This record gives sequence, C-alpha cells and structure tokens, in this order.
Amino acid sequence: MTDPTFDGLSFEVDVRDQDPDASGHRRARFRIGWDNAVRGKCYDRKALRKLTWDNLGWRLGRLLGCSSQETVEQMYQLCVKVQAEAARSPTGEHARETDGG
Repeated sequence: MTDPTFDGLSFEVDVRDQDPDASGHRRARFRIGWDNAVRGKCYDRKALRKLTWDNLGWRLGRLLGCSSQETVEQMYQLCVKVQAEAARSPTGEHARETDGG
C-alpha cells in the first residue's frame, strides 16, 4: 500500500559520488533511474532513504515523465552543477542530510 504522506522526494542522506571520474557511472545510473520511473517502476521508501544518482534520476523522471535524451542530459548536468555549488558553499548549505522539511 502506498503511503500518501510519502512524497518520494525526501531523503535522509546524500551518498552521491561528487567526483565524475571516480566511477564514470553517475550519468548512466541517473538515466537508468529516469527510465525506471517512466516505465512505472516503483522504488520503496528504504531505497529512497539515501539519495543516489539512480534514485535522483527516478525522482525527476517520476515528476517530469517521458522526456527527450537532451532534456534528461540537461537535468543531469543541472544536478551536477547544483551538487558542486553546494559542496563549495562555505556554510555547508548543501543539506547532505534533511528532515524533508
């Protein structure tokens, strides 16, 4: 049964790799997650506790639906940029942990 109070956007900890050369799989995992959302695959609450590139793609794919490869790539690049800017923030503004509020 689906929990109507669970929005699928909240997470407890961001575990996304920040180094694009560390594994080379961030973009692929993001696209896989997006494709899973478009195909209707559901990620459970446990899987969504940790923010990963896969489930970030799923979260956005769930919101935006079927999109061109160009649009998915632009969204991925935007997420990379936001993550990098947050990591450089002197106040630690990037909430690697959030209470969802």
